[in-house]
Amino acid sequence: MQAVATKLIDVTEANAERIARQWFADVRKNPKTPSYHNLSEDRAIPQAVDFYTKFRGVFAAKNPFEEARRVYTKYADESYRYGIPLHEAIYALTLMRRHIWLYAEFQALFISAVEQQQAVESLNRTILLFDYATYVITDRYQELMRGEVDKQLSALRALGMEDSFTGSKVGIMACLLVACGFLTYYYHAVMASGVIFTHLFYIPIVLAGVWWRKRGIGVAALLGLILIVSHLIFMKEVPLTDDLIRAIMFIVVSSVVALLAEGFSRIEVLYRTAPHAGASVET
Repeated sequence: MQAVATKLIDVTEANAERIARQWFADVRKNPKTPSYHNLSEDRAIPQAVDFYTKFRGVFAAKNPFEEARRVYTKYADESYRYGIPLHEAIYALTLMRRHIWLYAEFQALFISAVEQQQAVESLNRTILLFDYATYVITDRYQELMRGEVDKQLSALRALGMEDSFTGSKVGIMACLLVACGFLTYYYHAVMASGVIFTHLFYIPIVLAGVWWRKRGIGVAALLGLILIVSHLIFMKEVPLTDDLIRAIMFIVVSSVVALLAEGFSRIEVLYRTAPHAGASVET
């Protein structure tokens, strides 16, 4: 089998660019790989050429899985960076394997019955190596996606603050509530107006919903109560309708934020506890 395998590897390496171009022509029109349809030739073909030229090292390695991890992680990184979905990257990999054998058949590489039998054994070895590549690429994609999700969620985590900052949350909220109380007094008692300033109330309302979930609705209720009581004391001649609607909206917005924050927390828990690490692979 060694001679047949060497012949296959030699042909693959010597014609890496030609096979890569045939592969690229396939993925560029294949309905299962639409992300490759607009991918430039300068990006795709060097990726395939690199894949084919490193095939010998993986094929002959004493530990082919570790060698596959080293070599094919680059393919995963590039595909992810180019915006290729995982299922398309895997199917493109399958087509890479297929084009090795299509080219070998076209060149009538295996003529005798013995060579054909050995070619079957070589094919089994090739399939195993591509299975390793599939595992490595899938694992790498998961790692890259986890990193991207962590990056995107970091801002929300910063907004939510950790439990160790409970004292800071209370202090910040107390300052915001005092400021809201002062604004309410100033606009109602001094300016005799209820326009605009209540928009600022949504800052503590949203923060309370993010920090304390449903318990944060109490902050919205308190602000609504302050607004209505102040209106009744300082603006008796003005209808209460507008401020009453505002107070109700405080509760509605707070409830929505609390529900979203709880949903986010559940999703993050599921994400954190999901089994990311795969089992060891038999080589």
